[in-house]
Amino acid sequence: ASPTFCLESYYEFPVDLGSACSYAILASSGISTESNSAITGDIAVSPIAASAITGFSLDFDSSTQFSTSSQVTGKVFAATYAVPTPGILTQAVLDMFAAYLDASMRTHTDASRTNIGGGIIGGQTFSPGVYTFTGGVTIPSE
Repeated sequence: ASPTFCLESYYEFPVDLGSACSYAILASSGISTESNSAITGDIAVSPIAASAITGFSLDFDSSTQFSTSSQVTGKVFAATYAVPTPGILTQAVLDMFAAYLDASMRTHTDASRTNIGGGIIGGQTFSPGVYTFTGGVTIPSE
């Protein structure tokens, strides 16, 4: 599936991200990083296990509902963590897919919003709107 980004509060017809907007990164297939990354916000994977989060040094919280990482300013969640995390993530992923469907059905009025940087988007600044990529998206450090 092609990732889609939307800055909902600035776009004339916003894509409703629902509960997916609670996450800086939300994925259904996995999240990987290099050791020097710095992510601000919560990240999550669902319906897969925390083992699909690779390259992060995860410290499992005593509540068993989330992990922390020195590479993440926020919390790290996975579908295999304790209740209520699985239910919350199921809804977030459903909301993510609904937002994707909504955005994917929109007409692109600006061809420059397709395949920016060939999907390598580190250091890019995105103006409000819907962006589409036909392949994977990589956010390398500069």
